[in-house]
Amino acid sequence: MQAGRYQILEIIGSGAKSKVARGFDPLIARTVAIKLLSSELAKGDARDRFLQEARVVGQLSHPSIITLHDMGIEESTQTPYLVMEYLEGPALDQIISKGPIPFPKACAWLAEVAVALGIAHRKGIIHGDVKPANILTTTDGRTKLTDFGMARLASRDAIGSPLQGTPAYWCPEQIVGKPQDARSDFFSLGVVLYEMLTGRRPFDGQTLPAICERVLSTTPLPPSHADPSLPIALDEIVNKCLAKDPGARIGSAEELANLLYPLARRKPVSSAVSPAATSNSLRSRATRLLRSA
Repeated sequence: MQAGRYQILEIIGSGAKSKVARGFDPLIARTVAIKLLSSELAKGDARDRFLQEARVVGQLSHPSIITLHDMGIEESTQTPYLVMEYLEGPALDQIISKGPIPFPKACAWLAEVAVALGIAHRKGIIHGDVKPANILTTTDGRTKLTDFGMARLASRDAIGSPLQGTPAYWCPEQIVGKPQDARSDFFSLGVVLYEMLTGRRPFDGQTLPAICERVLSTTPLPPSHADPSLPIALDEIVNKCLAKDPGARIGSAEELANLLYPLARRKPVSSAVSPAATSNSLRSRATRLLRSA
């Protein structure tokens, strides 16, 4: 099976609107990931949104964001496809399914995702679908944010648009139809962090109304309730990400990364280096990453 010049070797993931294949580019002899829109959706809004993803990802270049290599239209069906870098590591949801993640690793990974979101936000792009399945891990222990299929420009009002994505990661303003901005992504990221630390979602339920009600009106127990060994600082970070009022949330990707990076350090601080100096060094690292785009 082919998609343009690319050979499709196997399907490695599928969803309601698209599927992802492991493919091969014979021109430069490399393995790639190919995202194929369902042929039944090759026209109309679904096609436009699929092509919008290519335009969005094409603007973003950063080690923590999936790289788009190419896009094309399959001639026989006129179905568009995206060609992206192929990663060997599992998605974050597969890792969480095995249990909570040690907090230093969880903080390091989430800080990288925060930096990736910061790159998008600086270009006026809201991801809109932050969840573990859209965070990939690499063989060298890093993370990459992927699937910008629901991304939109922050300047474009989403009021009146149908709800999309995974309900357990929706933010309150998304549910009630209010304007969304970068802080909406941070709410979803707080849900992901909670799940990484505890192994369960903070707002889960058997039905869509039940999930929405919990997002809107309940405050989950702090992560340290599930694991008393977790630092209290993590409870505070999660609580700030999950604030119902966007104005009370983490305000920027840089702020979130600066809070997470110190907690990601495993080695004790040397007596020759003060904790304040170490914290300042970590803040500088986060700032440099955010400004590297």
